[in-house]
Amino acid sequence: MISNTPTLELRAAGEQDLEKLRLWKNQQKLFFFHQQDISAEQQRQWFEGFVKRPYDLLIMTVYDGKTFGCMGIRWHDGCWDIYNVILGDPAFGRRGLMGQAFDALLGYALSLKQAPITLQVLKYNPAVGWYQKHGFTITEERFDHYFMTYQPVYSVPKEKQ
Repeated sequence: MISNTPTLELRAAGEQDLEKLRLWKNQQKLFFFHQQDISAEQQRQWFEGFVKRPYDLLIMTVYDGKTFGCMGIRWHDGCWDIYNVILGDPAFGRRGLMGQAFDALLGYALSLKQAPITLQVLKYNPAVGWYQKHGFTITEERFDHYFMTYQPVYSVPKEKQ
């Protein structure tokens, strides 16, 4: 449960979510590095490996009992790495729900281990601006994608500005 939106919940992805995750990823494959369709068998194989990895969290976003998206974060090479942020049900877009869930996920990861949080995103993915809105900055540019790093936004008291 997210404190300022009590009907917004985050829960760990489970076997019951595999088909929904697969369909969402296939529907939005052009925004991800892996752009081939994922079969049900490939999804199952991925999940079997996923559940064995410590500090690899795939979180489902749920509002008022309806699952509408997911987001992943994993510990990799001394930092947190964001992956598979998907708004699966567009009816839940532009309401701030994914943003609240994302901010909660970032806070949770930092409560486990204080470390940089990074991600890679294709340049043409509309999520680039969304990530920037949530405190990420572009730290490196490659041919087709950006590396982004989380820079927490701290408010400065007005008398210090």
